[in-house]
Amino acid sequence: MRWRANLTTWLLSAALMVLFTMGNAFAEGNGKRLALVVGMSNYVLAGTLPNASRDAEAFNTFLKDQGFETNLVLNADRRGLAGALSNFSRKIGPDDTALFYYAGHGMQLHGENFLVGTDAKLESEFDVPAETVALSEIIGAMEKRARISMVFLDACRNNPLAERLTREVEGATRGAATRGLAPIETQGGGTLVAFAAAPGQVAADGTDGHSPFTRALIANLSGAGLEVGTAFKRVVRDVRKETQGKQQPQILSSLSLEFYFGPETAAPQTTPAVQTAMPQTAAVQPVQPALTVPAMDPEALEAEKDFKKALKIGTARIWHFFVEKHRTGEYADLGRQALAQIEPAAVRNQSHLPQSVEARLLPDKDKRRNVQVALASRGFAAGTADGVFGGQTREAIKRFQSTNQQPASGFITERTAEALGIKVNDRAEGIYSSPKARRYDVANLEGLETDQTVLRALTCLRHFETVYGVFEGHLYVAVRTGIILAVYARGIAGGCGAHLASISSQEENAFVASLFNADQTFFNTGYDPSGNVSYKMGPWIGLTQDPQGKEPRGGWRWDTGAPLTYTKWFQDMPNEGKKGDDIGMYYAHRNGRADTKSVYVDSWDDMGPTDGTGGLILEFE
Repeated sequence: MRWRANLTTWLLSAALMVLFTMGNAFAEGNGKRLALVVGMSNYVLAGTLPNASRDAEAFNTFLKDQGFETNLVLNADRRGLAGALSNFSRKIGPDDTALFYYAGHGMQLHGENFLVGTDAKLESEFDVPAETVALSEIIGAMEKRARISMVFLDACRNNPLAERLTREVEGATRGAATRGLAPIETQGGGTLVAFAAAPGQVAADGTDGHSPFTRALIANLSGAGLEVGTAFKRVVRDVRKETQGKQQPQILSSLSLEFYFGPETAAPQTTPAVQTAMPQTAAVQPVQPALTVPAMDPEALEAEKDFKKALKIGTARIWHFFVEKHRTGEYADLGRQALAQIEPAAVRNQSHLPQSVEARLLPDKDKRRNVQVALASRGFAAGTADGVFGGQTREAIKRFQSTNQQPASGFITERTAEALGIKVNDRAEGIYSSPKARRYDVANLEGLETDQTVLRALTCLRHFETVYGVFEGHLYVAVRTGIILAVYARGIAGGCGAHLASISSQEENAFVASLFNADQTFFNTGYDPSGNVSYKMGPWIGLTQDPQGKEPRGGWRWDTGAPLTYTKWFQDMPNEGKKGDDIGMYYAHRNGRADTKSVYVDSWDDMGPTDGTGGLILEFE
């Protein structure tokens, strides 16, 4: 009844296995620098933004000086903006760096960001799709095509159309607020998005010809030896200073490659020779003044190094580790701003305070008592080993942390517990990665990610795009492979010291399903005319039927040998569509020809050895 993989599936799977065993032999390409620069000043009903067009013109000139091939678009209506974006996206190649700059009116509605054409009226929320362009669509188009995508948005300026729309939209106070722009999350592994202001803030248009944000971009991005993430730190500093702290630019980055607008290294400074009046017969040797080498703060250097790593990973988990590790300084402030972009304040403030982290790591008095004993054994008097962390214990923790070159917070962190030799409950439950599959460079996780199983798993899966998280102490990884057969899925599992996921409860099944349902590329979809169904085949799991098992439901077990105690079969499944349908995968379908994109897949079906699907779920004990 269902679609069956043909020889192409076998070849694709074989190619994946070759890729899995290869080293990372892919060199970076030498693509073009392409930019679309948009400035919107003359709005029909939203008034004028005098500086927006001037900002775009100035930034266009700046980019040309940095080797970009640019297209400057000024005062375009919605159709003109969409056309410019379409032409721009068609020019982008897989080795190229693509940059989109926008100065003008932007708005948010129900958490989605939109850029506004000059002809917009926005008389109701139903006008928004026709009179604006969704920011997510722009970023998505760039991510699909470019090696590096960068978006600079000087688009948080006060928008009278958005303010009116806020008043008219029913339930505006329940998530439809249109002031400023909303937080976003990038999906690609080579994307940087820079906002002129924090979510919900309004950015200044400027009073002297240019906005504070664009002026700071031009002044700081092209510094010699400044990678874009580090350069943006200076942009933040300048804008905050000029606006007396009222406007704080934000950056969201998942860049896995470094990018420099200017030279990658600073030119060496030469000191002119000192000329003195000497007799012509005497040999004149230039006098070189002694060089003064500024003292380097090791903690600041480590913070900068970790900040660059966190920018490239860009997940809430890694930013949490960064701000826990680096609590003071400019990079700490930037880290907290980045975290604010991608995580609600309630979650951020409640679960990751030092005392909250310690409570998770040491949930009972016995574990706290072990810490006190370990401190005392190393010469750090912690008082009576009673499991109560009073002032003496806190001081002992601080001294121990300082001795081990850790931030002296006085609270137990995962790093502190590891240094003490204390095993802690170090696995918080939830999705650790971005919700859509990405490839992760373990080098950027080291020093921040504390879960060694995560590091081992991602090292093994370095050639694949993944979504991963922890449930009840087990690490689950959804691996996106392209069409793959079950035999090769099991090969990947064995090669990484894992097994295809076994599922024993409704809660576990719900968690595993949440790993891949946000990313449609995990699925193999199509229409089966023989059964008149539109199918949606999800990742492989470790469910097998013994050859002698009674069809269709007898003899099923997990690859680990565990019995099948919980099931989530799709309706009328398993049905032994053909002999050999003895392997489990996530599956669902709709009757007739239908769009299955919105179908949430958390049910299973039995498949055969020649069936292929878009991924697999690994479980690490």
